[in-house]
Amino acid sequence: MRAALGYNYDVMPPLAIASTVPPDQQPSLAWLAEVAEAMLTLQVNSRKIEKDQERSSPTHGEHEGIRIRIKSGALNAAAIMQHLTDYIMDGGAKGRPSSLDDYTELFQEVKRPAGTTVYDDDRVFARMRVAGPNPMTIERVAALDDRLPVTDAQLQAVLGPGDSLARAGEEGRLYLTDYAILSGAEAGTFPSARKYLSAPLALFAVPAGRSTSRALVPIAIQCEQKPGPSNPVFTPQDGLAWRMAKNVVRVADGNVHQASSHLGRTHLVLEPIVVASLRTLAPSHPVSVLLRPHFVGTLEINDMAQKKLIAPGGGVDMVLAGTIETSRALVVKARESFVFSEAMLPQALRARGVLDADALPDFPYRDDALLLWEAIREWVDAYLRLYYTSAASVQADPELQRWAAEVGAADGGRLRGFGRDGRFDTVESLADAITLIVFTASAQHAAVNFPQYPIMSYVPNMPLAAYQPAPDRRDGYGEPDLLEMLPPRDMAHMQLSLGYLLGSLQHTRLGVYPDLSTPRDPSGLLGSVISTLETVADEVAGRAHFADPLVAEPLARFQKALAGIESTIEDRNAARVPYTFLLPSRVPASINI
Repeated sequence: MRAALGYNYDVMPPLAIASTVPPDQQPSLAWLAEVAEAMLTLQVNSRKIEKDQERSSPTHGEHEGIRIRIKSGALNAAAIMQHLTDYIMDGGAKGRPSSLDDYTELFQEVKRPAGTTVYDDDRVFARMRVAGPNPMTIERVAALDDRLPVTDAQLQAVLGPGDSLARAGEEGRLYLTDYAILSGAEAGTFPSARKYLSAPLALFAVPAGRSTSRALVPIAIQCEQKPGPSNPVFTPQDGLAWRMAKNVVRVADGNVHQASSHLGRTHLVLEPIVVASLRTLAPSHPVSVLLRPHFVGTLEINDMAQKKLIAPGGGVDMVLAGTIETSRALVVKARESFVFSEAMLPQALRARGVLDADALPDFPYRDDALLLWEAIREWVDAYLRLYYTSAASVQADPELQRWAAEVGAADGGRLRGFGRDGRFDTVESLADAITLIVFTASAQHAAVNFPQYPIMSYVPNMPLAAYQPAPDRRDGYGEPDLLEMLPPRDMAHMQLSLGYLLGSLQHTRLGVYPDLSTPRDPSGLLGSVISTLETVADEVAGRAHFADPLVAEPLARFQKALAGIESTIEDRNAARVPYTFLLPSRVPASINI
């Protein structure tokens, strides 16, 4: 494997990318079939949007023909993705929207998500920071610096008389989303229109009191980092200018989400770990046995993303606000600044000041993610202690230590903070690292990926580019100005299609460990039937992967814990606006889309 698989530092320099995708990392027939179903839905959706009689909707026979070709192995992953990409980029919606209805009318065969009529509500806007696609940016601040000159009067206009910035800061009730990473980013023009990308600051606060129902509310937005006459502070009292300022934040949040929280800090964090694991750990090594189901599909989907999404002229170039060079630079910055040892969930939440549920009661991502983190940590620790009985046994494992060294090496994975000086010294430190790997591959990716359909496919929720400059005054705007900021219909159609594809395919399931010893892509009808039967058996047993009978008991405990978390989140959702992205039944085991 070391001879066949290495690192390529030229694809997104200086990041470490797999030099190739090994055959056993290719997608399964089941995955291909799910992608094809999404593709067919999008194909029908596009043709219904066009209402073009010359390109009528595909017939049942056409759909069945594609399914047969997949099952026979005649269509592979590259062919499916090429077909999908070509179709999305060919035809569909055209022109500028005349009203917000033009965005809802893009949902024909694709079901329109709930909440499209309330997206502009200030409470919904605030909730996106804690339960939206990018809950990774908000942080608590004790006071504001000179970049954001909000006054007590502006705070009181939202929270009521008697409150103040000083009091709110002292009580831990002030929260900021700071998009300074976008400062100086070059906006793009591809494929046909000038785009705009700002680096806003948005202030939020929790109302005073002790009620657990206190939800975050927006206080103020400044569209660029440096205050000035043409860069005023906007508040909810500013009417259309405030609504336009919220769009500026949505665009910034969407670009940071895609480049940093999603691609840079899930997909590309796992990439060098997968490569190093395949190169240094024998398939029978206990760490390899545990982790391989959490690596299924990752190298392949990352390779597809490189070739189709974040390439010049690809989907990212089309729908995001920056030039393709800007977007790729943001990905690199996000990945290079990621320190593995500082990313343990409780530690990362504490560093941002958002771990305290008394101070910030309504944070669904935090609350549900912590449940999964603890369950994964207990499972990983119990599993590892079957094979490592002491710190000495960890230190004496040569394959494990080679793995740790290679993940962080300059001529290896280049991932900062993996182990201590490129080694693992204790069972606890090894358990922490593997917990983060499993959590990132499953829950963290689910939290940032799967909102792409139910939230981001309706473009006003999170437009990925602005098409007019940020507002520079508090009055003088009309509804047309707000609409002109939003993407044209073709880019909205593209964003919907990508969001539906990436956000609706939930392949594999956390806690289920299928047998990976069979070929990944068997061909012919017999292979298809065998694959289907094995999948059913795996779903029932959930432990076909582990040959060691000692694993059965801790795995059963893990699966029981996940079932309990499912019930807990369902109970929470009965008492809050539902947050479903971390329901264990909806969390895949690996990054495979």
